[in-house]
Amino acid sequence: MNRIRIATVYSKKRLPLTDMAAIRWAKISEALAGLGFQVDMILNTGNGIVTKGPNLRLVPYALTNWEDYDVIKTLFNSGFENLIQSGGGDHPFIISKLGSVVGHDDNTEGVYFFGKIREELFEVQKKIAEKSTYVTVLTAPSRDLWIETFGQKQNLLLVPGAAERYIPEPRVNPYSCFSEPITLYAGHIYDGSQPEINLLWKQRLNRLGGLLRKKGIRLCFIGTGDTEGLDQKIVTYLGPVEYDGIWDYHYFANAAIVLGQGQVQHNESTKIYYYIRTGLPVVSESSIPNNHLIGDANLGFIANYGDDHQMIEMVEAAIYRKWDREQAIRYILENHTWNRRGRVYEAVIKTELGVTVSKLNSRDDTDLRIPSDT
Repeated sequence: MNRIRIATVYSKKRLPLTDMAAIRWAKISEALAGLGFQVDMILNTGNGIVTKGPNLRLVPYALTNWEDYDVIKTLFNSGFENLIQSGGGDHPFIISKLGSVVGHDDNTEGVYFFGKIREELFEVQKKIAEKSTYVTVLTAPSRDLWIETFGQKQNLLLVPGAAERYIPEPRVNPYSCFSEPITLYAGHIYDGSQPEINLLWKQRLNRLGGLLRKKGIRLCFIGTGDTEGLDQKIVTYLGPVEYDGIWDYHYFANAAIVLGQGQVQHNESTKIYYYIRTGLPVVSESSIPNNHLIGDANLGFIANYGDDHQMIEMVEAAIYRKWDREQAIRYILENHTWNRRGRVYEAVIKTELGVTVSKLNSRDDTDLRIPSDT
């Protein structure tokens, strides 16, 4: 058959690559293109069809005919909603990727969406359950909640986050004006979509920043979200950083932290893949589902959830301990790259369409490049 055509759908706008949702969209699209599929990222580019690389284009909604595609891959609830609104909801082969699975009510342990926001997410997930051929989730708890809520009518895929195979070498130290060791928090701290977590994390960052300051360590935060109430006297907020520029913030930090959303949590933390990819020691809280990465890579510690003092002690130990960083990086490259995640979809898509699937090789990741101005 001719080259398989895939449309990937998330936001209708050109997005700065400053949060993981946009990065995931770009990276999985690149990975699929690198595996030989013709991939179109559907969004309103304003400039017609734009070629971003071999097999990869940006295509406006106005020029999209959903019937031209063999597969449509949506990302998050908004991607599925945009597909429905644009007339593609009856396509026979939809793969819907979810960031979070929510339950029937606000009392689902490990899920931190509430009230009207949760209700709206749940309504979209009911449509996803009705129309999708495959549903992709990030973690086993999310998979179990989906089955409990919607049964097993769909094929479920467990596809967690990943990291880049090829990244720039260290360039310029963004912390050169600071004299202290640097602890990094990189990521999105939410806003109106999860206001309770946004408030919690700002409070936690303020407390941790104050405790670290007493140890002579500076806490720096790069990322997006509502920062009102963040005490910038003790938490150095460096703003959102475009994807191409994040690497030096990782390379030149001395340790990194990951915050949980509660005692139990369904969502993984994709930032752990990126921290380890650059050889940055990680201190994470015990409720994070993918904390196993830290032990597998032997690059960091896991603190009890909510124990700020233990976390500070572990951060200090992580900064001054001698780590085998190269071994940790090799672990990520051999097991957790975007290309390996793309291989999961390759197997599913080709099997469904009756095409021979090539053997998965953990060391054959293609040199993929991010579409920097998506």
